Amino acid sequence: KPLEVILTDTPALIGPHHDAVPVCVQCLREHKGVYYCADCTLPLCNEECRTSTQHNTECSSLKQISNVCQDSRHVEMLLMVYRLYRLQLEDPDLWADIDMLMDHSEKRRECVDEWNMFQQKIVDVLKPVLDVKDDFILHRLIGIISINSVSVDMDKYSIKGRALYPTLSLISHNCVSNSRYTVNKDDFSVTLRARREILEGEEITINYLPPIYGLPKRRRHIQEEWYFQCSCTRCVDPTEFGTYASALKCSHCREGLILPETTDKESLWRCRFCMNPFEPDFIINFVENLEDSLNQIVSTTPTVKKLESFMKDNTGDLHSKHYLNLTAQKHLIILLAKEPETDRDAQKKLQKYCKSFKTIMSRLDPGYSDWLGKLLLRMNKAQFALLKLDLQEKRIDKNKFLEKSEDVWSSMREIENCKKLCTPLYGDQDHIDTNCKCQCGDESLPCEMIAEED
Repeated sequence: KPLEVILTDTPALIGPHHDAVPVCVQCLREHKGVYYCADCTLPLCNEECRTSTQHNTECSSLKQISNVCQDSRHVEMLLMVYRLYRLQLEDPDLWADIDMLMDHSEKRRECVDEWNMFQQKIVDVLKPVLDVKDDFILHRLIGIISINSVSVDMDKYSIKGRALYPTLSLISHNCVSNSRYTVNKDDFSVTLRARREILEGEEITINYLPPIYGLPKRRRHIQEEWYFQCSCTRCVDPTEFGTYASALKCSHCREGLILPETTDKESLWRCRFCMNPFEPDFIINFVENLEDSLNQIVSTTPTVKKLESFMKDNTGDLHSKHYLNLTAQKHLIILLAKEPETDRDAQKKLQKYCKSFKTIMSRLDPGYSDWLGKLLLRMNKAQFALLKLDLQEKRIDKNKFLEKSEDVWSSMREIENCKKLCTPLYGDQDHIDTNCKCQCGDESLPCEMIAEED
Protein backbone atom coordinates (compact mmCIF):
# COMPACT_ATOMS: atom_id res chain seq x y z
CA LYS A 1 0.00 0.00 0.00
CA PRO A 2 1.17 3.62 -0.45
CA LEU A 3 3.42 4.77 2.42
CA GLU A 4 3.78 1.22 3.79
CA VAL A 5 7.26 0.46 5.12
CA ILE A 6 8.91 -2.07 2.82
CA LEU A 7 12.14 -2.47 4.74
CA THR A 8 14.55 -0.85 7.15
CA ASP A 9 18.29 -1.28 6.94
CA THR A 10 21.40 -0.26 8.85
CA PRO A 11 24.66 0.65 7.12
CA ALA A 12 27.45 -1.86 6.90
CA LEU A 13 29.77 1.14 6.88
CA ILE A 14 29.77 4.90 6.37
CA GLY A 15 32.48 7.26 5.19
CA PRO A 16 33.26 10.55 3.43
CA HIS A 17 32.82 11.17 -0.27
CA HIS A 18 36.13 10.53 -1.98
CA ASP A 19 36.22 14.04 -3.42
CA ALA A 20 34.20 16.23 -1.03
CA VAL A 21 34.85 18.78 1.72
CA PRO A 22 36.60 17.67 4.94
CA VAL A 23 34.26 15.98 7.43
CA CYS A 24 34.52 14.33 10.81
CA VAL A 25 35.61 10.80 10.01
CA GLN A 26 33.29 9.45 12.70
CA CYS A 27 29.91 11.24 12.22
CA LEU A 28 30.40 12.81 8.74
CA ARG A 29 29.56 16.35 9.84
CA GLU A 30 31.49 19.07 8.04
CA HIS A 31 34.72 19.78 9.86
CA LYS A 32 35.25 23.27 11.24
CA GLY A 33 39.03 22.95 11.33
CA VAL A 34 39.18 23.02 15.13
CA TYR A 35 39.50 19.49 16.54
CA TYR A 36 41.85 16.74 15.31
CA CYS A 37 42.83 13.39 16.76
CA ALA A 38 46.19 13.78 18.50
CA ASP A 39 47.32 10.35 17.28
CA CYS A 40 46.10 9.85 13.69
CA THR A 41 45.68 13.64 13.05
CA LEU A 42 42.34 13.11 11.28
CA PRO A 43 39.47 15.60 11.62
CA LEU A 44 36.89 14.88 14.32
CA CYS A 45 34.05 16.90 15.85
CA ASN A 46 35.08 16.61 19.48
CA GLU A 47 36.27 14.30 22.25
CA GLU A 48 33.08 12.23 21.99
CA CYS A 49 33.86 11.27 18.40
CA ARG A 50 37.51 10.63 19.27
CA THR A 51 36.66 8.21 22.08
CA SER A 52 34.04 6.29 20.09
CA THR A 53 34.53 2.54 19.81
CA GLN A 54 35.07 2.64 16.07
CA HIS A 55 37.73 5.33 16.17
CA ASN A 56 39.59 3.64 19.02
CA THR A 57 39.64 0.44 16.96
CA GLU A 58 40.96 2.00 13.76
CA CYS A 59 43.06 4.92 15.05
CA SER A 60 46.42 3.13 15.03
CA SER A 61 45.95 1.91 11.45
CA LEU A 62 44.77 5.34 10.35
CA LYS A 63 47.90 6.80 11.87
CA GLN A 64 49.97 4.53 9.63
CA ILE A 65 47.91 5.56 6.63
CA SER A 66 48.18 9.26 7.52
CA ASN A 67 51.96 8.98 7.60
CA VAL A 68 52.08 7.98 3.92
CA CYS A 69 49.24 10.20 2.66
CA GLN A 70 49.55 13.74 1.38
CA ASP A 71 47.02 15.15 3.87
CA SER A 72 43.82 14.29 5.77
CA ARG A 73 41.74 14.77 2.60
CA HIS A 74 43.72 11.94 1.04
CA VAL A 75 42.99 9.70 4.05
CA GLU A 76 39.26 10.53 3.86
CA MET A 77 39.30 9.53 0.21
CA LEU A 78 40.33 5.95 1.02
CA LEU A 79 38.58 5.59 4.38
CA MET A 80 35.56 3.61 3.17
CA VAL A 81 37.80 1.15 1.33
CA TYR A 82 39.86 0.66 4.49
CA ARG A 83 36.71 0.11 6.56
CA LEU A 84 35.26 -2.36 4.06
CA TYR A 85 38.50 -4.36 4.09
CA ARG A 86 38.34 -4.48 7.89
CA LEU A 87 34.69 -5.57 7.75
CA GLN A 88 35.65 -8.40 5.43
CA LEU A 89 38.00 -9.77 8.08
CA GLU A 90 35.99 -9.01 11.22
CA ASP A 91 32.37 -9.75 10.24
CA PRO A 92 32.23 -12.69 7.80
CA ASP A 93 28.43 -12.97 7.99
CA LEU A 94 27.89 -9.34 6.99
CA TRP A 95 30.65 -9.61 4.39
CA ALA A 96 28.84 -12.60 2.85
CA ASP A 97 25.93 -10.24 2.04
CA ILE A 98 28.22 -7.48 0.76
CA ASP A 99 30.25 -9.93 -1.31
CA MET A 100 27.18 -10.64 -3.47
CA LEU A 101 27.07 -7.03 -4.70
CA MET A 102 28.40 -6.09 -8.14
CA ASP A 103 31.64 -4.17 -8.58
CA HIS A 104 31.77 -3.87 -12.41
CA SER A 105 35.57 -4.01 -12.29
CA GLU A 106 35.96 -4.94 -15.95
CA LYS A 107 33.86 -2.01 -17.14
CA ARG A 108 35.45 0.35 -14.63
CA ARG A 109 38.88 -0.63 -15.90
CA GLU A 110 37.93 0.75 -19.33
CA CYS A 111 37.98 4.24 -17.83
CA VAL A 112 41.76 4.32 -17.69
CA ASP A 113 42.24 7.72 -16.03
CA GLU A 114 39.87 6.95 -13.16
CA TRP A 115 41.24 3.43 -12.68
CA ASN A 116 44.81 4.77 -12.51
CA MET A 117 43.74 7.48 -10.08
CA PHE A 118 42.27 4.90 -7.70
CA GLN A 119 45.37 2.74 -8.16
CA GLN A 120 47.67 5.58 -7.15
CA LYS A 121 45.56 7.25 -4.46
CA ILE A 122 44.03 4.18 -2.78
CA VAL A 123 45.45 0.81 -3.82
CA ASP A 124 49.14 1.74 -3.67
CA VAL A 125 48.64 3.40 -0.28
CA LEU A 126 46.59 0.66 1.41
CA LYS A 127 48.47 -2.38 0.07
CA PRO A 128 51.49 -2.14 2.41
CA VAL A 129 49.46 -0.98 5.42
CA LEU A 130 46.94 -3.83 5.12
CA ASP A 131 49.49 -6.31 3.75
CA VAL A 132 47.37 -7.01 0.67
CA LYS A 133 49.13 -9.00 -2.04
CA ASP A 134 46.65 -8.64 -4.91
CA ASP A 135 45.63 -5.22 -6.29
CA PHE A 136 42.34 -6.66 -7.51
CA ILE A 137 41.13 -7.24 -3.94
CA LEU A 138 41.19 -3.51 -3.24
CA HIS A 139 39.88 -2.58 -6.69
CA ARG A 140 36.90 -4.85 -6.05
CA LEU A 141 36.19 -3.08 -2.76
CA ILE A 142 36.41 0.28 -4.55
CA GLY A 143 33.93 -1.02 -7.11
CA ILE A 144 31.48 -2.31 -4.50
CA ILE A 145 31.47 1.11 -2.80
CA SER A 146 31.29 3.10 -6.05
CA ILE A 147 28.40 1.08 -7.48
CA ASN A 148 26.33 0.35 -4.37
CA SER A 149 26.84 3.04 -1.73
CA VAL A 150 24.37 5.92 -1.53
CA SER A 151 24.78 9.57 -0.69
CA VAL A 152 23.63 10.51 2.82
CA ASP A 153 24.16 14.26 2.42
CA MET A 154 21.94 16.34 4.72
CA ASP A 155 22.77 20.01 4.27
CA LYS A 156 20.56 21.10 7.19
CA TYR A 157 22.85 19.17 9.54
CA SER A 158 26.08 19.74 7.60
CA ILE A 159 26.36 15.99 7.03
CA LYS A 160 28.16 14.85 3.90
CA GLY A 161 29.13 11.31 3.05
CA ARG A 162 28.12 7.90 1.79
CA ALA A 163 26.78 4.71 3.30
CA LEU A 164 26.71 1.10 2.13
CA TYR A 165 23.55 -0.85 2.99
CA PRO A 166 23.53 -4.65 2.55
CA THR A 167 19.79 -4.92 1.75
CA LEU A 168 19.00 -1.54 0.19
CA SER A 169 21.82 -2.15 -2.29
CA LEU A 170 19.76 -4.98 -3.81
CA ILE A 171 16.99 -2.58 -4.89
CA SER A 172 17.14 -1.89 -8.62
CA HIS A 173 16.77 1.42 -10.40
CA ASN A 174 13.72 2.54 -12.35
CA CYS A 175 13.15 6.04 -13.72
CA VAL A 176 9.49 5.61 -12.64
CA SER A 177 10.20 4.14 -9.22
CA ASN A 178 7.57 2.81 -6.82
CA SER A 179 9.45 3.39 -3.55
CA ARG A 180 11.65 5.92 -1.79
CA TYR A 181 14.24 5.63 0.96
CA THR A 182 14.97 8.13 3.73
CA VAL A 183 18.02 8.24 5.99
CA ASN A 184 17.95 8.97 9.73
CA LYS A 185 20.60 11.54 10.63
CA ASP A 186 21.32 10.04 14.04
CA ASP A 187 22.36 6.51 13.10
CA PHE A 188 22.14 6.53 9.28
CA SER A 189 19.51 3.80 9.37
CA VAL A 190 17.33 3.81 6.27
CA THR A 191 13.59 3.39 5.77
CA LEU A 192 12.14 2.35 2.41
CA ARG A 193 8.44 3.15 1.83
CA ALA A 194 6.05 2.58 -1.07
CA ARG A 195 5.29 5.72 -3.08
CA ARG A 196 2.18 4.17 -4.59
CA GLU A 197 0.38 0.85 -4.59
CA ILE A 198 2.74 -1.95 -5.57
CA LEU A 199 1.09 -4.97 -7.14
CA GLU A 200 1.90 -8.53 -6.18
CA GLY A 201 4.87 -9.74 -8.22
CA GLU A 202 5.94 -6.20 -9.15
CA GLU A 203 9.62 -5.45 -8.57
CA ILE A 204 10.39 -2.89 -5.87
CA THR A 205 12.49 -0.08 -7.35
CA ILE A 206 14.04 3.27 -6.48
CA ASN A 207 15.20 6.09 -8.72
CA TYR A 208 18.96 6.58 -8.63
CA LEU A 209 18.60 10.01 -10.27
CA PRO A 210 16.46 13.15 -10.01
CA PRO A 211 13.27 12.40 -12.00
CA ILE A 212 13.39 15.78 -13.72
CA TYR A 213 16.37 14.75 -15.88
CA GLY A 214 15.72 14.24 -19.59
CA LEU A 215 16.58 11.07 -21.51
CA PRO A 216 20.15 11.86 -22.72
CA LYS A 217 21.21 13.09 -19.28
CA ARG A 218 19.72 10.07 -17.52
CA ARG A 219 21.42 7.69 -19.95
CA ARG A 220 24.80 9.36 -19.49
CA HIS A 221 24.64 9.37 -15.69
CA ILE A 222 23.42 5.77 -15.48
CA GLN A 223 26.11 4.53 -17.85
CA GLU A 224 28.92 6.48 -16.18
CA GLU A 225 27.92 5.69 -12.59
CA TRP A 226 26.38 2.20 -12.77
CA TYR A 227 27.37 0.78 -16.18
CA PHE A 228 23.98 -0.27 -17.52
CA GLN A 229 21.34 0.98 -19.92
CA CYS A 230 17.93 1.54 -18.39
CA SER A 231 15.00 -0.08 -20.17
CA CYS A 232 12.16 1.15 -17.95
CA THR A 233 8.84 2.23 -19.45
CA ARG A 234 9.94 5.86 -19.53
CA CYS A 235 13.27 5.19 -21.23
CA VAL A 236 11.78 3.02 -23.99
CA ASP A 237 9.14 5.66 -24.81
CA PRO A 238 10.72 8.43 -26.94
CA THR A 239 7.92 10.80 -25.91
CA GLU A 240 8.39 10.02 -22.19
CA PHE A 241 4.68 9.37 -21.59
CA GLY A 242 3.63 12.09 -24.00
CA THR A 243 5.41 14.86 -22.09
CA TYR A 244 8.16 15.33 -24.71
CA ALA A 245 10.48 16.17 -21.82
CA SER A 246 13.56 15.67 -24.04
CA ALA A 247 12.13 16.77 -27.40
CA LEU A 248 13.70 19.53 -29.48
CA LYS A 249 12.07 21.53 -32.24
CA CYS A 250 13.41 20.93 -35.74
CA SER A 251 15.67 23.71 -37.02
CA HIS A 252 15.10 22.65 -40.62
CA CYS A 253 11.35 22.48 -41.12
CA ARG A 254 10.29 24.38 -37.97
CA GLU A 255 7.30 22.06 -37.83
CA GLY A 256 8.32 18.74 -36.29
CA LEU A 257 9.80 17.49 -33.05
CA ILE A 258 13.20 15.81 -32.84
CA LEU A 259 13.10 12.50 -30.94
CA PRO A 260 15.32 9.40 -30.78
CA GLU A 261 14.54 6.73 -33.38
CA THR A 262 15.20 3.77 -31.06
CA THR A 263 15.97 3.06 -27.42
CA ASP A 264 19.68 2.50 -28.15
CA LYS A 265 21.95 5.17 -26.72
CA GLU A 266 23.73 5.51 -30.09
CA SER A 267 20.44 5.96 -31.94
CA LEU A 268 19.98 8.80 -34.38
CA TRP A 269 17.50 11.49 -33.45
CA ARG A 270 15.08 12.39 -36.23
CA CYS A 271 12.46 15.04 -36.91
CA ARG A 272 9.03 13.39 -36.89
CA PHE A 273 7.81 15.75 -39.64
CA CYS A 274 10.60 16.23 -42.21
CA MET A 275 12.59 13.13 -41.12
CA ASN A 276 15.86 15.10 -40.97
CA PRO A 277 18.43 13.10 -38.92
CA PHE A 278 20.58 14.41 -36.06
CA GLU A 279 23.58 12.70 -34.49
CA PRO A 280 23.14 11.89 -30.77
CA ASP A 281 26.34 13.77 -29.90
CA PHE A 282 24.94 16.89 -31.54
CA ILE A 283 21.75 16.62 -29.46
CA ILE A 284 23.70 16.03 -26.23
CA ASN A 285 26.09 18.94 -26.82
CA PHE A 286 23.27 21.28 -27.87
CA VAL A 287 21.23 20.57 -24.74
CA GLU A 288 24.31 20.71 -22.48
CA ASN A 289 25.16 24.18 -23.79
CA LEU A 290 21.64 25.39 -23.04
CA GLU A 291 21.80 23.76 -19.62
CA ASP A 292 25.09 25.55 -18.91
CA SER A 293 23.37 28.84 -19.72
CA LEU A 294 20.52 28.01 -17.34
CA ASN A 295 22.97 26.92 -14.62
CA GLN A 296 24.80 30.22 -15.01
CA ILE A 297 21.57 32.11 -14.31
CA VAL A 298 20.71 29.94 -11.30
CA SER A 299 24.19 30.01 -9.76
CA THR A 300 24.66 33.80 -9.93
CA THR A 301 21.73 36.14 -9.33
CA PRO A 302 18.56 34.39 -10.54
CA THR A 303 15.51 36.56 -11.08
CA VAL A 304 12.04 35.88 -12.42
CA LYS A 305 12.83 38.02 -15.48
CA LYS A 306 16.04 36.12 -16.31
CA LEU A 307 14.43 32.68 -15.98
CA GLU A 308 11.39 33.67 -18.03
CA SER A 309 13.70 35.15 -20.66
CA PHE A 310 15.58 31.85 -20.83
CA MET A 311 12.34 30.00 -21.63
CA LYS A 312 11.21 32.64 -24.12
CA ASP A 313 14.58 32.81 -25.89
CA ASN A 314 14.60 29.04 -26.44
CA THR A 315 11.01 28.55 -27.59
CA GLY A 316 12.32 27.91 -31.11
CA ASP A 317 14.52 25.03 -29.93
CA LEU A 318 12.95 23.41 -26.86
CA HIS A 319 9.55 21.79 -26.56
CA SER A 320 7.48 23.73 -24.05
CA LYS A 321 7.64 20.75 -21.66
CA HIS A 322 11.35 20.08 -22.12
CA TYR A 323 13.12 19.27 -18.87
CA LEU A 324 15.17 22.48 -19.07
CA ASN A 325 11.93 24.47 -19.14
CA LEU A 326 10.70 22.38 -16.21
CA THR A 327 13.93 23.18 -14.37
CA ALA A 328 13.51 26.88 -15.07
CA GLN A 329 9.91 26.66 -13.82
CA LYS A 330 11.09 24.97 -10.64
CA HIS A 331 13.44 27.85 -9.86
CA LEU A 332 10.72 30.35 -10.75
CA ILE A 333 8.48 28.68 -8.18
CA ILE A 334 11.18 29.01 -5.52
CA LEU A 335 11.71 32.70 -6.30
CA LEU A 336 8.02 33.55 -6.50
CA ALA A 337 7.30 31.75 -3.22
CA LYS A 338 9.49 34.39 -1.53
CA GLU A 339 7.44 37.31 -2.85
CA PRO A 340 5.03 39.13 -0.47
CA GLU A 341 1.62 37.49 -0.16
CA THR A 342 0.10 40.88 -0.95
CA ASP A 343 1.59 40.81 -4.47
CA ARG A 344 -1.36 39.52 -6.49
CA ASP A 345 0.57 39.19 -9.76
CA ALA A 346 3.34 37.16 -8.11
CA GLN A 347 0.84 34.82 -6.41
CA LYS A 348 -1.08 34.27 -9.65
CA LYS A 349 2.15 33.55 -11.51
CA LEU A 350 3.25 31.18 -8.73
CA GLN A 351 0.00 29.25 -9.04
CA LYS A 352 0.37 29.06 -12.81
CA TYR A 353 3.89 27.63 -12.69
CA CYS A 354 3.01 25.22 -9.87
CA LYS A 355 0.11 23.78 -11.87
CA SER A 356 2.22 23.49 -15.01
CA PHE A 357 5.10 21.80 -13.17
CA LYS A 358 2.77 19.40 -11.36
CA THR A 359 0.94 18.40 -14.56
CA ILE A 360 4.15 17.25 -16.26
CA MET A 361 6.10 15.89 -13.31
CA SER A 362 3.15 13.84 -12.05
CA ARG A 363 3.27 11.91 -15.33
CA LEU A 364 7.03 11.46 -15.20
CA ASP A 365 7.19 10.68 -11.48
CA PRO A 366 3.79 9.43 -10.26
CA GLY A 367 3.08 8.74 -6.60
CA TYR A 368 3.92 10.54 -3.40
CA SER A 369 7.22 12.41 -3.38
CA ASP A 370 9.11 15.16 -1.61
CA TRP A 371 8.82 17.54 -4.55
CA LEU A 372 5.05 17.00 -4.72
CA GLY A 373 4.56 17.81 -1.04
CA LYS A 374 6.55 21.03 -1.25
CA LEU A 375 4.87 22.04 -4.51
CA LEU A 376 1.35 21.51 -3.13
CA LEU A 377 2.26 23.51 -0.03
CA ARG A 378 3.38 26.43 -2.17
CA MET A 379 0.28 26.14 -4.36
CA ASN A 380 -1.94 26.21 -1.28
CA LYS A 381 -0.16 29.23 0.16
CA ALA A 382 -0.56 31.11 -3.12
CA GLN A 383 -4.22 30.18 -3.43
CA PHE A 384 -4.94 31.19 0.17
CA ALA A 385 -3.09 34.50 -0.31
CA LEU A 386 -5.25 35.26 -3.36
CA LEU A 387 -8.41 34.39 -1.41
CA LYS A 388 -7.43 36.80 1.35
CA LEU A 389 -6.79 39.54 -1.21
CA ASP A 390 -10.19 38.86 -2.81
CA LEU A 391 -11.87 39.11 0.57
CA GLN A 392 -10.06 42.32 1.48
CA GLU A 393 -10.95 43.88 -1.88
CA LYS A 394 -14.56 42.65 -1.53
CA ARG A 395 -14.37 40.51 -4.67
CA ILE A 396 -15.86 37.67 -2.62
CA ASP A 397 -17.86 37.62 0.60
CA LYS A 398 -16.93 35.80 3.80
CA ASN A 399 -19.04 32.73 3.00
CA LYS A 400 -17.34 32.31 -0.38
CA PHE A 401 -13.96 32.79 1.30
CA LEU A 402 -14.70 30.01 3.80
CA GLU A 403 -16.00 27.71 1.06
CA LYS A 404 -12.92 28.13 -1.10
CA SER A 405 -10.63 27.89 1.92
CA GLU A 406 -12.03 24.42 2.57
CA ASP A 407 -10.87 23.41 -0.91
CA VAL A 408 -7.36 24.52 -0.01
CA TRP A 409 -7.32 22.59 3.26
CA SER A 410 -8.69 19.46 1.59
CA SER A 411 -5.37 18.92 -0.19
CA MET A 412 -3.41 19.07 3.06
CA ARG A 413 -3.82 15.31 3.49
CA GLU A 414 -1.80 14.72 0.34
CA ILE A 415 0.92 17.03 1.67
CA GLU A 416 1.01 15.11 4.95
CA ASN A 417 1.30 11.83 3.04
CA CYS A 418 4.29 13.21 1.14
CA LYS A 419 5.89 14.21 4.45
CA LYS A 420 5.28 10.75 5.85
CA LEU A 421 6.98 9.20 2.84
CA CYS A 422 10.06 11.26 3.67
CA THR A 423 10.12 10.40 7.37
CA PRO A 424 12.31 7.58 8.73
CA LEU A 425 10.55 4.92 10.76
CA TYR A 426 12.45 5.95 13.88
CA GLY A 427 12.75 9.65 13.29
CA ASP A 428 10.92 12.83 12.40
CA GLN A 429 10.57 15.19 9.48
CA ASP A 430 13.95 16.76 10.25
CA HIS A 431 15.75 13.50 9.35
CA ILE A 432 15.42 13.79 5.57
CA ASP A 433 18.11 13.24 3.00
CA THR A 434 18.00 14.03 -0.69
CA ASN A 435 17.29 10.43 -1.62
CA CYS A 436 19.72 10.43 -4.49
CA LYS A 437 21.93 7.39 -4.94
CA CYS A 438 24.48 9.32 -6.95
CA GLN A 439 26.70 12.13 -5.77
CA CYS A 440 25.53 14.26 -8.68
CA GLY A 441 27.00 17.47 -7.29
CA ASP A 442 24.50 19.41 -9.37
CA GLU A 443 23.50 22.42 -7.28
CA SER A 444 21.25 23.86 -9.96
CA LEU A 445 19.33 20.61 -10.35
CA PRO A 446 18.78 19.32 -6.83
CA CYS A 447 17.43 15.91 -6.27
CA GLU A 448 14.15 17.19 -4.86
CA MET A 449 12.19 20.43 -4.98
CA ILE A 450 14.78 22.29 -2.84
CA ALA A 451 13.82 22.67 0.79
CA GLU A 452 14.66 26.37 1.15
CA GLU A 453 11.44 26.94 3.03
CA ASP A 454 9.23 24.57 5.01
